[in-house]
Amino acid sequence: MRAALSLLILALSPLAAHAQTLDCTRAQSSREITICSSTRLSALDAELATSYKSLRAQLSPESAALVESDQNEWLHWLDLICPEHGPGSPASSLAGVEGKGPAEDQARCLTNQYFTRVHDLQQVAHLGAAVIFPRAHFLFKPGTAASHIPVDPGFGYGSLRWPQIDKPNAAQSAWNDAVKTRAASRAVNFNREKRPTDSTATFDTAVDASGTIEAYFNIQAANDRFIDVMLTDGTYGWGAAHPLTSRAAFLWWLDRNRELTPADVFLPSSDWQQKLTTLAIANLHSQPDIKNYLAKDLEQPVKQTLSDPTSWTLTRDGLTITFGQYAIGPYVLGMPEAHVRWEDLAPCLEPSLNPSTLPPPEPVQ
Repeated sequence: MRAALSLLILALSPLAAHAQTLDCTRAQSSREITICSSTRLSALDAELATSYKSLRAQLSPESAALVESDQNEWLHWLDLICPEHGPGSPASSLAGVEGKGPAEDQARCLTNQYFTRVHDLQQVAHLGAAVIFPRAHFLFKPGTAASHIPVDPGFGYGSLRWPQIDKPNAAQSAWNDAVKTRAASRAVNFNREKRPTDSTATFDTAVDASGTIEAYFNIQAANDRFIDVMLTDGTYGWGAAHPLTSRAAFLWWLDRNRELTPADVFLPSSDWQQKLTTLAIANLHSQPDIKNYLAKDLEQPVKQTLSDPTSWTLTRDGLTITFGQYAIGPYVLGMPEAHVRWEDLAPCLEPSLNPSTLPPPEPVQ
């Protein structure tokens, strides 16, 4: 009941979204006072205001209103997950605990979340005159019972981000629907172990008080023919040894109105998987920062990963394969990438692919 009430409050509270930098002479809330007392946070607040204003200026009134609604939701969410430490804080009153764990240091929590939100607002790309812009949804779930886990703050939370095209045509509308659905379903499925028998779970029900779910995206490449978006999902259960992260590409042909398949890239009659495996392994071993952590036998795990196009990033520069945590080495390896040039794959390529018509890589944000 309290969880439902908190979500209702989160949705209805009439707090205006940041349109300008905080006036520290009028700071009143705990969050505002903490921001104004920190040089770093004040700088992030100014950058946030600039990014927010820049994004809305590029959008139609309808899409700008959606971004404003998302920002309002984020501000309410921020006050819940980054409370003032001690009795009487939002998290304390809702969850029946004093702030502890990740919410203990309000400035640190705010710094992390402001940095992330600035990155969110800068995830913008252009398809001619059309703009790809970020949407977001934020959830807070208070706990209902005392926890014996020292780092448990008494609540859980989640954030879901996905891209959309402003003023879409018919083909772009189809992509808008598809990428929003995929972003949400991946976030739920990545956390399916929490409720493996619940096939009706949504992002709103997948987020609970036992930890965090973070789902975000990066636009890898985009033009009027093809859009490549990397969807990243992370989860951390209170008391776990470390967070878990998963990435998957969402590759979409605008001119064909569907997802990419391996047959769009490689000739089925060619031995493209073996060729790509050999080139990917060679590229991995050429990277000095990861080569000493790689597993001794890479053949099978590399081939298994690259057979799935959700591990691919396609740009006119070549094909990149992203490997999951533990796929080809220990956790410290992270999620390494192998890069292969199109010219090295030329004998295996499907003739209609024409890499020169693919988009260039988007600048790294």
